[in-house]
Amino acid sequence: MSLKKAEIDELVRKLREKYRDYSEKHNRTWFDIEAFDQRLSHAIRSRMNMEGFILAEISNFEKLKERYDKRKKEKENSFSKEVNRIIEENAARIKKYPAILFHPRCDMEISHFYGALSYLTLDLFPVFWLLTADSSLKNMVNNIEEKLGCLAVKRGDREPSRIADHMLMLNRPGVKEIEVEKDRNDYLKEGAFLLHEVVDFCDSLIEMKNDEWNYPIQFRKLYIEEERRKRVFELYRGMTGYGAILKVKEYASSVIEDFRLNAFRKNG
Repeated sequence: MSLKKAEIDELVRKLREKYRDYSEKHNRTWFDIEAFDQRLSHAIRSRMNMEGFILAEISNFEKLKERYDKRKKEKENSFSKEVNRIIEENAARIKKYPAILFHPRCDMEISHFYGALSYLTLDLFPVFWLLTADSSLKNMVNNIEEKLGCLAVKRGDREPSRIADHMLMLNRPGVKEIEVEKDRNDYLKEGAFLLHEVVDFCDSLIEMKNDEWNYPIQFRKLYIEEERRKRVFELYRGMTGYGAILKVKEYASSVIEDFRLNAFRKNG
């Protein structure tokens, strides 16, 4: 049974609405309403069988929609795979640093960053006490070490003050995840500022051209607990002063790079 003119007109109207909807919400090139209108005008001028025309157009639209949805899904899957790849790569970069788990709800990134800063402070940074005889340099070393300590050095059984602050937030009843995330990011930024300061300090030492730093480090004046002293000795054994400075700089720079913190440095 043939369609009546009113029924054909209603199908044309609904198909135009679909073209307009998909054009606005999805893709103007794929769902080109102007091209449909041109085909419709041509069919009317050519006195084509309008029932056959509109049924064929509806079939073509459904096939077009099916192809578009398939292409869109493929792109979304490809994008998801790329996002997952980036996340996995970033996770692998930070997992090479020791993790210090300080709370059941602590985030993986902050636990590895805490561990990275702790290693820098306790094992790498003490070498500067063997290299800096000048009182002004000693003051700079002490200042940086104190700030590192607030972020990453336990006092007996107590976590460093900045980590303790984060733990208080994690324990707060009703705390929102966005608040936890902001404080976690603030910790990362504070650490980034300090890591850049360490890199700049190393650069300033390298520029001094101290002849004594051309020779192997002597460890007899390293006054720290025996276990740490052994670790520092193993890290720098046979290394010159300049070699030690470069080692600290390279480590601090690597942490900045691996945790994607290049943008976080204080102006001036």
